[in-house]
Amino acid sequence: MLRDGTATCDSICKLPKKYYMRRRPFMRMQEPTLYPQDEPALRKNGSYPSGHTILGWSSALLLSEINPDRADTILARGYMYGESRVIVGAHWQSDVDAGRLAASAAYARLHTSERFLKQMRLARLEYRCKAGLATPAEVKAYKKAKK
Repeated sequence: MLRDGTATCDSICKLPKKYYMRRRPFMRMQEPTLYPQDEPALRKNGSYPSGHTILGWSSALLLSEINPDRADTILARGYMYGESRVIVGAHWQSDVDAGRLAASAAYARLHTSERFLKQMRLARLEYRCKAGLATPAEVKAYKKAKK
């Protein structure tokens, strides 16, 4: 579910990146990033919107839906993941903001898919069982679904 969900969300940035091909901060400022080994690939990939932010924010949205009791912590971490892209000089703040918006839109779209909704129900059930939070009826339903 996580792999399919994040792949769907990530696919939303391909066309805008190609269309805008925005230069990254380290290129404009002529300063190295924290990861100079990544710079050759980044130079060929547009900055807007931030794909890493889309991945981090969509993962946080997915995980917080599975474990809503920890949503504040999960979402905070997803938010920081995007901010780190500004800190390392790989993205402008507007790239990160657009990445979060794109991920949120793609995530809303996922909720129109019956396949996704079924996967999400099973993921929540699996989490509850493995965390020891499931009722006996949920454990039974989970075992039946795994067959």
